Amino acid sequence: MRPCILFVDDEPVLLKSLMLALSKDRRRWDLEAVESGQMALDWLSRRHCDVIVSDMRMPGMTGEQLLTEVQSRYPSTMLILLTGYSDPEAVARLSPFLYTKLAKPCPPPVLREAIEGALAAIAAHAAKTPLT
Repeated sequence: MRPCILFVDDEPVLLKSLMLALSKDRRRWDLEAVESGQMALDWLSRRHCDVIVSDMRMPGMTGEQLLTEVQSRYPSTMLILLTGYSDPEAVARLSPFLYTKLAKPCPPPVLREAIEGALAAIAAHAAKTPLT
């Protein structure tokens, strides 16, 4: 089963550009995108996701609220913050369970490298965890 990457941002144009920029990676990853934190939680209730890449400032549910909830419900999911704005206090609250923070605009190779690093961390953790 291919790893699943979920992008969460309230800007549809940005989501489309991310999907286009990472289109060659569709051979090895399932790429999904939703436009709100609530949509992300609904999506996650139906499907496993390995990595979430989320914006911080979104209407309704903020990126901080979303990632805190995801960490609580799905602690094995790696979390990446991709944002043009970041409240230092909010980022500090997220940092214990955040894989990394990237600034918008983020060059596709940098984003790809962050996702690959998160997936490698998942694989390394799985290799260390004994089967029960």
